[in-house]
Amino acid sequence: MFEGVTKIGWRQRQDMDSTKHKIDTSFLTQLDRYALPIRNRVTAVHSGSHLSTKKGSGLDLVDHRKYNPGDSLKKIDWNLYARTEKLYIRRFEEDKNLNMVILLDASTSMLIPENNPNKFEYASTVAIGISYIVMRYNDQYMIATFAENVDYTKALKGREEFLRTIDNLSRISVNGKTKLSDCADSIYPKIKSKSMILVISDFLDDPDSIRYAVHRLYRHELVLIHIYDETERNLPETVDGTVKFIDGETNEEFSISVGQEFRKEYAAEFEKHMAELDKIAHDFKIPYFKISIDNRPIDTVLTIIGKG
Repeated sequence: MFEGVTKIGWRQRQDMDSTKHKIDTSFLTQLDRYALPIRNRVTAVHSGSHLSTKKGSGLDLVDHRKYNPGDSLKKIDWNLYARTEKLYIRRFEEDKNLNMVILLDASTSMLIPENNPNKFEYASTVAIGISYIVMRYNDQYMIATFAENVDYTKALKGREEFLRTIDNLSRISVNGKTKLSDCADSIYPKIKSKSMILVISDFLDDPDSIRYAVHRLYRHELVLIHIYDETERNLPETVDGTVKFIDGETNEEFSISVGQEFRKEYAAEFEKHMAELDKIAHDFKIPYFKISIDNRPIDTVLTIIGKG
């Protein structure tokens, strides 16, 4: 079996440092009537328009969740334990601000395909769409781009910072390998309160690295958004004979004889990688979206927020 096939793309070399990425903002006003649902309400510092789970006296009890190692024993509902013999944490209701953290893959493989939009432009458009909804509700968010390292921004809020974010993403340098495990180690100490974390990536990384990152971050409200191009999933029939490939992460070039059998192996390897991501998401009980860049960005945003 061809090793590492899911990390391969074909494209001409290009200097993306001098290229402005095209981020579609034409659909944003269509999102005005939507809010971002919060499956497990999050705790934050500033007031906003959402419900959170900050624990304290004088708050109305909302519901319970299962006890996780590291939770304060003071928050255990011992009366419920006496009835069920299971440990649950009490959750209270209080108006608080939503903390949204978007981790956006800016590794070299996100430049596939050559034509617009490439995966990075599409992922950026989706990130901006979700940020727009968050911004409209006067909540805080952060978009951090990552490859081998993480490029942070401060917590953002309001229209001016939103417009600046679009401009910054359009000019960012996209290069390097995806290393989600290092990204998770780097971002984890920066997130001071319980947050919603969206990872938008092509996930061309070792499954062990992805599993480690999910384990590191899943105590927040973690969502995986897998962006791919259809030609990565199934090689076109026009790709035939001896073909020069460029590794999407390392830029290494090599030639391969492509026929029907290779196409089958290629597709099988891609599906195997997706199945591994499915299993990781299932094991940690987190949402995992598989998104082709052929989909309209607005449809993708609505799918992610549960309105599609």
